[in-house]
Amino acid sequence: MIESIWAVFTAGLLLGAPSGFAPGPMLLLIISETLRHGKRAGAKVACIPLLTDAPIVLASGLLFTQITNMNMLLGGISIVGSIFLLNLGIKSIRAANSEFRDCTPRPLLLKEIMIANLANPNPYLFWFTVGGPLMVRSFQHNWDTGFSFLLSFYLGLVGVKLILAIAAGKSRDFLQGLLYRRIMQLLSLMLMGFAVYLMLEGMVFLGLLQN
Repeated sequence: MIESIWAVFTAGLLLGAPSGFAPGPMLLLIISETLRHGKRAGAKVACIPLLTDAPIVLASGLLFTQITNMNMLLGGISIVGSIFLLNLGIKSIRAANSEFRDCTPRPLLLKEIMIANLANPNPYLFWFTVGGPLMVRSFQHNWDTGFSFLLSFYLGLVGVKLILAIAAGKSRDFLQGLLYRRIMQLLSLMLMGFAVYLMLEGMVFLGLLQN
């Protein structure tokens, strides 16, 4: 497969697109930011992996064969991420319960979105298991196949997330009053649920809980 640039391109696309649809905190942030502040805000969240994933990709390519205690790393990432997401969820549910639409919080700052994605263990899990080895093998064959893999993966990942932001944006004008609040409350509770899940997952990685 590695010998064919189109096979590598297809593999990257097939890995990236489902990752864009996968349920997770970043997907919830895309939807909630789009509903609150429009498609542009949702698109900003959708594109954030292009900024935050570079060090993860580089580290996985250099270290994936040498890391001996991945569970400790993923455990720490999961616990830190759970605290950050719980804070976002609490702020979101307070805004959803507000009596006035004017109290809707400002759009998330770029650094806040970057922290949310860096605290999400999913990119680390992917690049330090599946993505890293495949990327290295692609680059070892030649540079064209390596870049083809990276290009197709992020084309699938970010492309799908942008489509979701656009789809959510088209529904924004129809969400008024009580319906808007209920949707935002549900998204906030789901975000807090992911925070609890990440906390438990982190404790499993650290050996504090049995899987």
